[in-house]
Amino acid sequence: GIKMAEQVPDYTGTMKWKHGNTWYRVIGDLKSKMTPAVVLHGGPGAPHNYVLGIVHLIAMTGRPVIVYDQIGCGQSTHMTDKPSEFWTVELFKEELDLILKELKVSKNYILMGQSWGGILSFAHAVDKPKGLKGLVIANSLASVPKWLPEIERLVSELPAVHRKAVHKGIKEGVYTAPEFQAANDYFTTQHLVRVPMPTDVAEAFGQLAVNPTVYEAMWGPVEFAPIGSLRTWDVEDQLKKIKVPTLLINGKFDEVTPKTQKRLVKKIKGAEWICLPYSSHLSWVEEPAAWISAVGEFLKRKKL
Repeated sequence: GIKMAEQVPDYTGTMKWKHGNTWYRVIGDLKSKMTPAVVLHGGPGAPHNYVLGIVHLIAMTGRPVIVYDQIGCGQSTHMTDKPSEFWTVELFKEELDLILKELKVSKNYILMGQSWGGILSFAHAVDKPKGLKGLVIANSLASVPKWLPEIERLVSELPAVHRKAVHKGIKEGVYTAPEFQAANDYFTTQHLVRVPMPTDVAEAFGQLAVNPTVYEAMWGPVEFAPIGSLRTWDVEDQLKKIKVPTLLINGKFDEVTPKTQKRLVKKIKGAEWICLPYSSHLSWVEEPAAWISAVGEFLKRKKL
């Protein structure tokens, strides 16, 4: 007969700390022989829903997975009244450290950071935490200033009508014109997600639109106008401190371009890089089979 699969633990909780509550979800047994993966969502401020694809792909391999809504978004405390200076990389590093302790994995964990979550992963990893065993950096970067010429290049390659609308919007600081919105929508279909958006991704992006507090403070009004506090963020010269197995994974059409990854992979000893040929910034959504095959193979080979 058919053997029923054992029920995998899957539970949610909240961590109370000085700034409020951080909501988390755990799938699998954190005491398993496989090192737990902590999935860090991007945005900043886009709730965990849009990385659920990563969470499920990893959980299917039998590895325990932790995901959480960073403070300021999703099911965690929002705090829309805080000044933009409140939202710092340090704040989110502190939250990450507390979550690792709360779930008792601080001595043994892998970080999987996507986009802003990758920035946060790098910020955490260069401090050489003892329990960090590996890094999967998806569609991310270690220096916003060094990436700015790349995003400018992608904008310059847009069809003329969209390119003009973007340049006009950025120059005037007006991001609400229908032409600008149309250019942003087109950019999204080219460089963020090249397939129809699954419900959980659309839902997370919808929540980000309703509550853009963290995103606007740290990034800006749209992807290609990073005028927030992260604009100057750069740890590239510290990447040599990272001594754990590291995989960079992105998409050929990613707004975080192959050129960016090529530079990064040289800076981390023994790092590997995989560029998926048909996808962009949400490559696990666009090419899930290729994504999990690459990531799963890396984790297995590195005995993580």
